[in-house]
Amino acid sequence: MKIKIKWLILPIVLLLSACQFFLGPEPDTSPPEVLKSLWTDFNNIHANLDLRMSNNSNGYKNWYDVYHNETTGYALKVNFGMSERDLFFVCAEMINELKDPHVALFAPGLSLGSYSRRSFNIESVRDMLNGHGNTGFANFVFGKFSSDPDIGYINILSFEREKAGTKDQEWGKVIDKIVNSLADTKALVLDVRYNGGGDVYITEYIAARFASVSKDYLKARVKTGPGKNDLSAPIIYTVKSISKASGNQYSYTKPIVLMTNEYSVSAAEWFTMALRTQSHVTHAGERTCGAFSSRKDRYMINGWLYTISPERVTDMNDKIYEGIGISPECIIPSNSTDAADIQQLESAIKLAVKLAGG
Repeated sequence: MKIKIKWLILPIVLLLSACQFFLGPEPDTSPPEVLKSLWTDFNNIHANLDLRMSNNSNGYKNWYDVYHNETTGYALKVNFGMSERDLFFVCAEMINELKDPHVALFAPGLSLGSYSRRSFNIESVRDMLNGHGNTGFANFVFGKFSSDPDIGYINILSFEREKAGTKDQEWGKVIDKIVNSLADTKALVLDVRYNGGGDVYITEYIAARFASVSKDYLKARVKTGPGKNDLSAPIIYTVKSISKASGNQYSYTKPIVLMTNEYSVSAAEWFTMALRTQSHVTHAGERTCGAFSSRKDRYMINGWLYTISPERVTDMNDKIYEGIGISPECIIPSNSTDAADIQQLESAIKLAVKLAGG
């Protein structure tokens, strides 16, 4: 009987050893190792560390200094006996040193990001319109201004799919309907203030309706290693004009005033870069947020989820706007209050009237 038990135990031990050989040892999920692993991931994957750290408000010289500084480094802020909640906030504070809107941290019952977004009081804009179209999609508000019926208005609040399962083609039908309804106007105010971004495919699809010529507008390189210049070959993005298509009635290439502000983020900034290649578009308002990378979801060694920016984005002249934003040709200041937003829009209407020859 003893011999049988001995030979029964041996295969189990061998099996466990084999699993450990193929899967590797369990990761060390002590607080110091969790923080170190997170710092390392950002060092290897985030494509804009040097740009983000150049304006660090806490005096850190670079991303290395954030963790390793002998007096203020985050490695000094963790210990083996700390709670998971305390560890979460140390990790979140460390990655928030980047002030990157695409960076956030999530744990059961906890979440923290570095971006606070103000919402747009769109109802005050509706009151300025001589009726507005009901598209069935809350992301669009459009119409003609009661004060200037020759000037059209389209507000795109987001480039995200409004609900799960929404097909890209449905978005196309919506923007086609909107553009067609404003065909008799002389100029257009295209408003992406407070637009928090979304799907690049949808962004380019909509931008095509306002392009008179096809133009390359953006380069994106993906981080491939720990060095700041370890980047892939660039992927080129193009805004494709549909205005020359035979019989197409869904493009608007009359004068356009494109409005942005500091809450125009991510895909809204791609949209801005795309339309700035068009001679009939005048960029007005305030500079954009300055967050251009796509956002990637990744898991930490202890199972928490974080988001990160793996791309370095430039215009076609290799100019980088990350952390800075795109400054308009025509700056119309606002203090981001509801009243100031309306005043800013009124100035944009006057600019549109002028560009239309009024």
